[in-house]
Amino acid sequence: MALPPFATAAELDAATQSTIPAATADLALASASAVIRRWTRQDITRVADDVVTLRVIDECELVLPQRPVVSVAQVRVNSLVLSDWVLSGDRLLRTGGWRHLPGTTTYPDPGLVEVTYTHGWDEIPGDVRAVCLDLAAMTVTNPSGLRSVAIDDYSRTYATETLGAGTLSTAHKEMLTPYRRRIGTVTLR
Repeated sequence: MALPPFATAAELDAATQSTIPAATADLALASASAVIRRWTRQDITRVADDVVTLRVIDECELVLPQRPVVSVAQVRVNSLVLSDWVLSGDRLLRTGGWRHLPGTTTYPDPGLVEVTYTHGWDEIPGDVRAVCLDLAAMTVTNPSGLRSVAIDDYSRTYATETLGAGTLSTAHKEMLTPYRRRIGTVTLR
């Protein structure tokens, strides 16, 4: 499923103060959105009824990969639908643990849980939209990634921020850090 870009062609026109051909704007916005999604490891856009299969690592909790979690429609272990779980933020908690099935003494192996849930923001957050527009504007205003151009007595020098348009700057990363999914955890003792 292709997710929509984080901004519109009209917003890119406004940001660049120019009229950009629709195909160029659409490609630049889709590319910028993909760069943001890859770095944050998040869809960000609202996705309903997404189905994920999670491996049980912690016996009592499962961490859903996409945030924010809006709702959970169904939780299944093998073919059994479970209802004795609690959603806490982006975690599913179960007092009896995820390997123990109600009414049985069996423990499913390898401990896979299928979750159907809705996640993402209803409206794209402003800072995500701003980074998307900035990346897309860099792509359309300096598609060749030139540092400077000189013809006879005319010269134009681009800011270093416009070089490598498909790359997030340090400022972009700082703006997107709240949306980035961490991988792994560190326990201090």
